[in-house]
Amino acid sequence: METNVDGTYFQEGDYVHIKRTGEKGRINAADGGVVYVLIDETNETKLFSAYVDEDAYIEPITSQAEDTTLQGKGQREKACRQGAIA
Repeated sequence: METNVDGTYFQEGDYVHIKRTGEKGRINAADGGVVYVLIDETNETKLFSAYVDEDAYIEPITSQAEDTTLQGKGQREKACRQGAIA
């Protein structure tokens, strides 16, 4: 990420989490105010705003955030196996 007088922006190579879908990917390219995220499992490219704020659709992944996400995913999978979630 890059921070300057205009704010904080994602950069190529940043690893991000898509808030709405839970998908993860790496920023493949940045152009103007847009970033292109290459999704890990599908290799699909999606477009997002490059500006980092609380309303953004994507957020940076730190090692702590990734651990929390993986724990939540494991708990959901366990609940599915037990029939609690369809």
